[in-house]
Amino acid sequence: MEIDELRGYIPKYSIDILKSNGIEKLFPPQVEAIKNGLFESNMVVAIPTASGKTLIAELVMLREVAYGGKCLYIVPLRALAMEKFEEFRKWESLGVEIGLSMGDYESKDEWLGNKDIIVTTSEKADSLIRNKAEWINKISCLVVDEIHLLDSAKRGAVLEILITKLRRINRKLRIIALSATIPNADEIAEWLNAKLVKSDWRPTPLYEGVFCKGKLELYKDGVVETLNMQNSLEALVYDCLNDGGQVLIFDSTRKNAEATALRLTSVTQKFIESNFELSKAVLDENDSKMSQKLSECIANGSAFHHAGLLNSQRRIVEKGFKDGKIKVVVATPTLAAGVNLPARRVIIKSYRRYDGYSKPIKVLEYKQMAGRAGRPGLDDRGEAILIAKNEREKKNLVERYVFGSAEKIVSKLGAENHLRFHSLSLISEGFANSIDALEEFFSQTFFFHQNEISVRYELEKILLQLDEWGMIGYGDNLKSTEFGKLVSRLYIDPLTGFILSQGLNDITNEISALHLICRTPDMERLYLRKSDSWIEEEVDKIKDKLAYIPAEYSIDYDWFLSEMKTALFLKDWINEVDENSICEKYSIAPGDLRRILETAEWLAHSLTRIAQFFNHDKATFLSKLVIRIKHGVKNELVELVELKGIGRIRARKLYNYGIKSVEDLIKNKNRLPALIGKKIAERILAQLQTTSFPSSS
Repeated sequence: MEIDELRGYIPKYSIDILKSNGIEKLFPPQVEAIKNGLFESNMVVAIPTASGKTLIAELVMLREVAYGGKCLYIVPLRALAMEKFEEFRKWESLGVEIGLSMGDYESKDEWLGNKDIIVTTSEKADSLIRNKAEWINKISCLVVDEIHLLDSAKRGAVLEILITKLRRINRKLRIIALSATIPNADEIAEWLNAKLVKSDWRPTPLYEGVFCKGKLELYKDGVVETLNMQNSLEALVYDCLNDGGQVLIFDSTRKNAEATALRLTSVTQKFIESNFELSKAVLDENDSKMSQKLSECIANGSAFHHAGLLNSQRRIVEKGFKDGKIKVVVATPTLAAGVNLPARRVIIKSYRRYDGYSKPIKVLEYKQMAGRAGRPGLDDRGEAILIAKNEREKKNLVERYVFGSAEKIVSKLGAENHLRFHSLSLISEGFANSIDALEEFFSQTFFFHQNEISVRYELEKILLQLDEWGMIGYGDNLKSTEFGKLVSRLYIDPLTGFILSQGLNDITNEISALHLICRTPDMERLYLRKSDSWIEEEVDKIKDKLAYIPAEYSIDYDWFLSEMKTALFLKDWINEVDENSICEKYSIAPGDLRRILETAEWLAHSLTRIAQFFNHDKATFLSKLVIRIKHGVKNELVELVELKGIGRIRARKLYNYGIKSVEDLIKNKNRLPALIGKKIAERILAQLQTTSFPSSS
C-alpha cells in the first residue's frame, strides 16, 4: 500500500511528514492492520522488532487527535519514553501537542491536560490516576508498547491494573497493544476485546544460527548456510565488520560485558578513524575507573552498555553506535527490552543467567535479542548467533532457541504483594467499596481471564492486614482512611507505609532514619560480599543509635547487614564523600549510585509526608534529609543546593569561602563569577531576582 492511500484516514499534511521521513510504502503487517479495522477497533499487533509497530500506533493516534481525542502512549522504561517522545515530536508541526511525564509519583501533572499525545511509563500513569489527574478522564485512545511485559514479575501487574482502570474510566476507550511475536497473543486480544494482527514478516530477513569450533551455521526457511573461520569471538566480529556491518553482543554480567568490549578493541580499532570527542564526553560527568574503561573502549571503536552506566553515558554509546562511530556494543540483557539499537549481527555470547543458580534464558528473551538483528535500510539481512562449546550443546541450542517457540505470557498479578499494592489503590480511588466490588474488578483483569479463579480468600487476608495497619476500614463497606489514601498517592507498598509510620518514633539521628528507609520492601539494597566484614564493625560502633538489631546468628542477620550496607552508603553520600570513593567502597557503578539515590529520595519524601500527616516532630528534620539525599550534602549546605545550578561541589566551595546562605550570595554577587564561573553566576543571580529574597541594595 502506498502512503498516499492513507488520505481520508489521517490528515493530508501528516502524509507529507511521513514522506519527508522516507516512508513511501507501508509494510505488509501495517497494511494488514489497516484492512482489519485499525481505525475502528481495539487491536493487538504482534509482529517482529523493526516491522513497523510504532508507525501503526502513530497512524491511530493522528486520526484520534484529528477527531478531538486524547492519547496515552505507555512504555515500560523511562529511556524508551524519552525515545518515543523525541520520535513523536515530528508531529508538532501539524499542531499536535506532545507531552512527556516521568518521575514524581505524587504529582498530577495537570499541565498535560493541553497535550494531545502523552508518553509515559505504566507506573507513572497509574500514579496519575491515584492522584486524580483530571485529564486522565479525557483519554480516548491507549497505546501499550511491549504488551508482552504483562509477563514481567516486576512491571506486569502495574500494566495489567492500569489497563483495567482505564477501561473502567472510559468504557469506549480504544486500545492498541503492541508486542513482539508471542504464542498466546490471541489470549491477550480476547481479554482486550481486540482484533489480532500477527505476523513473522520482517523488513530484513533474519538468519539464526550457532557458532561452534570455528564453524558458523545459519538457518533460514529450512536452508543451512555454513561458514568456516578461526574459532574465536574476534573472528566472528571481524567477519561482520569487514563486510560493513555492526555487531551487538549480549553477555551475562556487567563484568563480562566490560571485559569483552575491552578485548574486542583489538578488532574494532581497525575500522574507525577518530572517536576522541566521544571518548572524552564519557568522562564529562564521571571519571571513575569504569568510566575510564568505557572511554578507552569508545576511543577504539567498541563500548559496553549496562545499568551501571550513567544515563548520559548510555546515550553517548547509543548515539555513537547509531552514527556508526562505535562498531561493537557489548550489553547485558536489559538492552534487549530497552532502546532500539539494531545491528547486522547479534551475538548471544552466553545463554545462561545466574539467579541463585545458573539456568538457561527463556526462549522469549532469546527472541527479543535476536530481533535486534538487521538494520532496516542498511542491511539486506540480520544474523542472530548463539555460541556453543561442543556439538551436543550446539544441537540443544538449535532445537531450543532457533526452532523453539517463545513461552506463553502469564499474568503475575496473583502474588500477594501485587494484590496488596493495588487493592489499597482501588479502594482509595473509589473503584471498589466492598469486597464484592473489589473481587469484581479483579475479575476484569488478564489474571482472571487466564485462570478464571477467584482471589477472594487472598483479598480477605489483605483487607484484614490493611485494616490492622490503619489504612482502610473493613466492614460491610470498604473505605480507605486518610492515611491509606496518602500511602496510595505516594505510590509505595502499603507494607512500606506501615514500616515507615511505625518507625517514626525510633528516629533519633540520620543513620536511624536512613536505616528505616532501607528496611522497606520498596528500597533496593546492596548485595553483601565476602569482603564486607567491615560492615559489622561499623554496626558495632553505632548499635546504640539503631532501634533494632537481630541476633547475630539468626536468619534475619544477613538481611539486616545488607540494609545497613545500603544505609551506610547513603550516610557517606549525605556527608559529602566523593562519588568515586563511594562506588569503590561499596562495589557499585555510577549508574547504580544514581538509581539507588533516586529511590532513597522518593522513600525519604514518603517518610516526610507520613511524618507531616501525623504531626510528628521529626518532619522538619526529614524534609531536610530529602534535600541532602538528592544533592549529597551535609545539613549546612541545604539552603545553597536548593538553587538550581549549585550542586554539592559548588555549594561546598562557596561555603568554604564564607558564602553560607542565599543572603550571603546576594551580598557577594560581585565575587561569584570568579568563584563559580560567569555563566553559572548569572543564572543563579537571575533565580534570586525572581524570588522573595532580600535585595542587595
